[in-house]
Amino acid sequence: MAFDEDALNATLQRVAPIADTIEQNPRATIEPRISTADDNEKHAMGVLARVSMGGGGGLELGRTLGQGGMGVVHLATQVALGRMVAVKSLKRDVRDQRSTLKLLREAWITGALEHPNVVPVYDLGVDAQGGPRLVLKRIEGVEWAALIADEKAVAKRFGGRALLEWNLSIFEQVAQAVHFAHSRGIVHRDLKPENVMIGAFGEVYLLDWGIAVALHDDGSGRLPLASEAREMAGTPAYMAPEMLGGPVPRIGVRTDVYLLGGLLYEILCHRPPHEGESLMALVRSIARSEPSFPDLAPAELVRICQRALDGDPDARFESAEQLRLAVQGYLQHRGSLQLAGEAAQRLDELRSELARPPELLDRDALYNLFGAARFGFQQALRAWRENETASIGLREATLAMIEHEISADDPRAAAALLAELQRPPPELVERVAALKKQHDVERARLAQAAQEFSPEVGRRTRSFLALILGVLWSASPMVQHLLDVKLTIERWIVWSLVFIVVLSLVGVWARDTMRKTAFNRAMGRAVIWVFFAQLTLACGALLLGLDPTQFRVILMFLWFCTVAMLAVTLERRMAPAAAGYFAGFIVGAWRPDWVFACMSLSNVVLTVNLIAVWRPRDRLLGDEGQRRLDELQALFAERRARRRRK
Repeated sequence: MAFDEDALNATLQRVAPIADTIEQNPRATIEPRISTADDNEKHAMGVLARVSMGGGGGLELGRTLGQGGMGVVHLATQVALGRMVAVKSLKRDVRDQRSTLKLLREAWITGALEHPNVVPVYDLGVDAQGGPRLVLKRIEGVEWAALIADEKAVAKRFGGRALLEWNLSIFEQVAQAVHFAHSRGIVHRDLKPENVMIGAFGEVYLLDWGIAVALHDDGSGRLPLASEAREMAGTPAYMAPEMLGGPVPRIGVRTDVYLLGGLLYEILCHRPPHEGESLMALVRSIARSEPSFPDLAPAELVRICQRALDGDPDARFESAEQLRLAVQGYLQHRGSLQLAGEAAQRLDELRSELARPPELLDRDALYNLFGAARFGFQQALRAWRENETASIGLREATLAMIEHEISADDPRAAAALLAELQRPPPELVERVAALKKQHDVERARLAQAAQEFSPEVGRRTRSFLALILGVLWSASPMVQHLLDVKLTIERWIVWSLVFIVVLSLVGVWARDTMRKTAFNRAMGRAVIWVFFAQLTLACGALLLGLDPTQFRVILMFLWFCTVAMLAVTLERRMAPAAAGYFAGFIVGAWRPDWVFACMSLSNVVLTVNLIAVWRPRDRLLGDEGQRRLDELQALFAERRARRRRK
């Protein structure tokens, strides 16, 4: 129900005569005026006259229980049944038609509403002065207003229940009474904590139906009709906008829904929905109906309350029962909300941790916090699938960790977390995919580098060739020496050519294996090179006219240099073979007659060394391969560090 400035001004003019009363006590009930008696009201007064014929006996009045502006309530004994009752009558100085009719209407409405949360009416009679006297059940208790914000008093009287839970249980019973009244065509119009009585054993009674109106005309004329309610009536601190009055009556079932929303607001905020230091401020608050809520109020309960307090009646809950069921639903899954609240605290801690500099982050601590938050939200959703707080919290926790893993340059972890989201943000999906692609390229390069320099590829072929050639190479010098074969330099040239041809044929036979990796290619080139170098050295020795024995000693030095170079650049574990050739060269230079034995022994050392180096083992890379792989890994690590800094 929207109010413009003109409507507000018109309302202020209508309520100006009672402005002082409203400003002094906005929690007091404003009652509609009762004009001179019409035919229906005369009929009602006739009813009282007939009731008075029955007399007023059977009651023994006792002490006063309470009194208001026009009525007084006494404790009394109902003699016939011997029970204590409450008797409500008019004060001696308030015996006018208006007061009499108001009390009669309260009696008629309360008597017609037989409900556990409405005070039972035992009798309607007259007192000694002829005034109406309403006999009610005696309630030993206090107003809800005295307990609604007092957790200690509630705990003392009704046990250790949480204040919010206890208040909501009271609210549900009040809403049931209101819904029952609506089913009988009655709108209360004055719902507030002061009009709810809590009995000593937790009984809940909705009181003070004095300004209630009827939704339908039953022809009796006993009750005012909602269709004729044009005056401002009710309690300003709780009023719905349509209760400000106006030329078009708008009082209905949803008016009481609004007032129930006011009760729910006071449960949450410990104050009524409308406050103001002046009449204008108070009326503006009623007209706008935009109450604020504390940050710690349960989000779902706030949404329920906001809907009930909507300024437009059509936007409110359709009935008091619908509102009650919404509150009941909140109570049923309150445990889910508590789990979500605890998980939200872990999420806040996670965010604080993620805000620290990257170098100070502890991955284990992060995932402990994330795991606790995720588990809490998931448990909350298992208890209540529609828990929006848990759904949003779980998503935000996951998104926060995905962002962290992206900044930490870990696409695998980011992708695993991304898979947990039902509808991941497209931009985030693209970022994770791009990072994963970048890592795939780097891993492919590392794998290629590892493959290129892995001694395992072609190991069997190399070991077989090393064994065959090694045996032949190791045995040939000793065989020549034992058989006294004169191995001239010319024959060394021929043997070198034969070995080159044989190695070329072997290379063709094992080309798929020996060309597959850089390690194999390097080893193959080294073997071919040594024989070409040997051939070249033999040709040079022939031209220089060197002695064959001297040539063999020099040849030993050539073999030492070749194997030593392989040990330095490709595989350091070939160092024993290089040492063997160096020792052979020294011994051969010292004792040339031992040169054949030195050559054979050095070749045996080389053969055994190669077979030992190329045996299956855990270390899959040679020295050069490991060095280049380390360089690539360092390069990629630096790139990832730059991406994290960005």
